[in-house]
Amino acid sequence: MIIGAAAVAVALTGGIGATIASADTPSPAPSASPSSSPSTGAKDKAAKKHRSLEARALHGEVTLGGKKHRVVDFQRGAVEKVSGTSLTVRSADGFTATYVVDAQTKVRKDKAQAEIADVRVGDKVRVVAPQDGSTSTAKRIVDRG
Repeated sequence: MIIGAAAVAVALTGGIGATIASADTPSPAPSASPSSSPSTGAKDKAAKKHRSLEARALHGEVTLGGKKHRVVDFQRGAVEKVSGTSLTVRSADGFTATYVVDAQTKVRKDKAQAEIADVRVGDKVRVVAPQDGSTSTAKRIVDRG
């Protein structure tokens, strides 16, 4: 389960849609006939629309299927509080959540591996945190400074 959550966390930093797609065991993609494949322009338009959703998503909760359903929280916003054991983030719409930080939490700052001690109040972050009951433990924190 932790490996699956870590995969979800890694994928979410690259995009919410990618997170959902990478969370479960991949299934073979349906093959398209040459006459029904979309043009390059249609692919570019779909990719642009997808990026637009990623750029606008502030926070949410995704339920992932599989042998055991998992619920994963994600949030983008500014750090309000940070310690060695927790991180509080406030999104642009005012939503605030606190996440547990532990030894398995992976932190990246300025595209490099970092520690929770490198995260500062006011930094803009993305957090991915699987739920365990009422607790959300951050598995991935991406700090954009």
